Amino acid sequence: MNTCSFVLLLLLSLITGCSHHHRKLIKLPPVREGWHESAAGKNAYVVQKGDTLYSIAWAFGLDYRDLAKRNNVSSPYSLCLGQRLYIATPKAAKNNFLPLKGWLWPAQGAIVARFDSNLVGNRGIDIKGKYDDPILASNSGKIVYSGTGIRSYGKLIIIKHNDDYLSAYAYSKVILVHEGQAVIAGQKIATMGSDDAGNVRLHFEIRKIGKPVNPLLYLSKKT
Repeated sequence: MNTCSFVLLLLLSLITGCSHHHRKLIKLPPVREGWHESAAGKNAYVVQKGDTLYSIAWAFGLDYRDLAKRNNVSSPYSLCLGQRLYIATPKAAKNNFLPLKGWLWPAQGAIVARFDSNLVGNRGIDIKGKYDDPILASNSGKIVYSGTGIRSYGKLIIIKHNDDYLSAYAYSKVILVHEGQAVIAGQKIATMGSDDAGNVRLHFEIRKIGKPVNPLLYLSKKT
C-alpha cells in the first residue's frame, strides 16, 4: 500500500468514526431519569433553585400528588431551597382518573421521533419545525413549571390540565408564559428552538397520573 492510499484510508476511518459518534448523540433519549440529577441521593432529592413539585415529580416519573403526600407537602405545594424530598415508590395506575378531551397539536410539522412504548427512549413525540415557529398549549390549564431545571429538556414548560393530566413542551427558544398563569387550548406559549444536537424541533409529552402516554392517542387528527 502506497503512502497516498494509507492517508486516504486513515481519513475515511476518521470520518466514519465521527459520523458514528454524531449518530449516537442524535439518538440520545430526550429524557433523563431524576436519579441522574446531581441533587439526587440514594432515595431522596434536594430542592434546587427553580424547582417546583411538578418538575421534580416529572423528572422522576411520579404523580405529583404521591410525591407531595410522601413529604407532607400540602397545596399549593410550595418548596424551600435545600429541602430534602423523599422519593415515593411509583404506585399502580389508578382507574378513576379524570378523562380529558380536545387535545390540539402543539406545533405544525412532521413527526421525526415517536413515542417509545417501552419508555427506554422517547417518552413523547418530536415535531420538526423552524426557529421561532409557534408552540401552542395543547389543552387548557395552568403553567406549573417554566424553566431549564430538568436536564435534556432545554427550556421547558409544564402545564397542569386537571388533577390527572400534565403536558410538557421542551426545547423552546423563547418562553412566553410564567408559572401560575392560566392558558387556553391553542394559546401561543413559546417559540421553537433546538435540541442538544442542534435539531430544530418541539419535544412534546403527555403524562397521565405521572406516567408518560402516547400523545398520538390523544391529539386530534391532522386535517
